[in-house]
Amino acid sequence: MLKELKDDIEELIKKRSGNFSVLIQDLSSQTPVCDINSDRSFVSASVIKTPIMLCLLNQVGKGQLSLSDELTVSEVLDDSLTFKKPRSATLHELVTWMIIDSDNTSTNALIRLLGFDQINAYIQELGLAHTSLQRLMLDFDAIKQGKNNFIQNRDLFILFKKLFARSILAPPLCDLAIGILLKQRDTKCLPRLIWEDGVSFAHKTGGLDYLRHDTGVMILNSKSIFIGVLSDNCDAIEGYPDLIGEIGRIAFDFFI
Repeated sequence: MLKELKDDIEELIKKRSGNFSVLIQDLSSQTPVCDINSDRSFVSASVIKTPIMLCLLNQVGKGQLSLSDELTVSEVLDDSLTFKKPRSATLHELVTWMIIDSDNTSTNALIRLLGFDQINAYIQELGLAHTSLQRLMLDFDAIKQGKNNFIQNRDLFILFKKLFARSILAPPLCDLAIGILLKQRDTKCLPRLIWEDGVSFAHKTGGLDYLRHDTGVMILNSKSIFIGVLSDNCDAIEGYPDLIGEIGRIAFDFFI
């Protein structure tokens, strides 16, 4: 059964060009049901926003910040659907937009507030050895200088396992983080082909030209299953959201 699951996914991947990493594993299990290049690092795109959120909530838990604190957002990026001009917003609003709409203006405001050093130190504290934040969102000059943000499926599994075990932060803050991830508005990838009731996804997507990711937890029948699909060097500029959707469906059918 496990071999059939992996074979089906590998068969789908063989039909597409590019690089892929797929990891599917019940958070309560020590063994993945599918592991394809889970130790391969990828440019993170917006998937890096999940550890940024947790770093912010860690500071809230320490009493260094409050979700009701207001921050003046002075730089508004052209791609923002949330901010049309500079204004103040609470940290709660910013972290929510950062995840559910992947708002880059909110993300950059939070990165500047927390600082690269603090975010990367927290990432290392979590044990995410192959994850790093080196640049702001849409900072193309930094990319030209060789700076980028990186993520790995094996790291993401560690992150979500700790989050769902409520061990990464105080339980109410873990619940808050999961609740925000459950509000994700981009459903073009992992949930794409799942129409049935009784399933939900706490996940974060990411996309750049010829790159597409979706990573998080499928909550199904009291099971919490990590699904991470990372891909780059795709033929299509938007990546392969349809392929990620097919992998999500295969995982759903396996665990249902």
